Amino acid sequence: MANRFVAVVVAALWIASARAAGATSADPSPAPTPVNLPTLPPSAQVNPYVKSAIDILTGVVERQILNSANSANGQVTYFKRFDMQVQTGPNSYRAIHLHQGTVINPRGATIGLGQRVSVGGVAQTDGSLEATVITLLQ
Repeated sequence: MANRFVAVVVAALWIASARAAGATSADPSPAPTPVNLPTLPPSAQVNPYVKSAIDILTGVVERQILNSANSANGQVTYFKRFDMQVQTGPNSYRAIHLHQGTVINPRGATIGLGQRVSVGGVAQTDGSLEATVITLLQ
């Protein structure tokens, strides 16, 4: 049994080495050519007003991204006790986790399938949202 195993391993290694030796070709592949990206010349001066406007707009966009990460608006597609799923767009869903103390507005309302909701909370690393406030929309 051991002799057969050794023979199979030796045959496999011999075939692999023969293929590797035959795989080398006389024509090496051409070296990739670098891509020249456009850049500003070192002497270019950026207008300070333009730079401050760009910085302000960058800050606005970053705040919007942070706000959208901590909220979700859409239609409830799944709800069971402390787990909920909201369809936020076509073929886009977000998992929502509720906990004891999650505020549901209007008070006393019950969440059901198909209802439109606005959820605020804390984004989790897996993309889900730990809900602190859920508002049922009309």
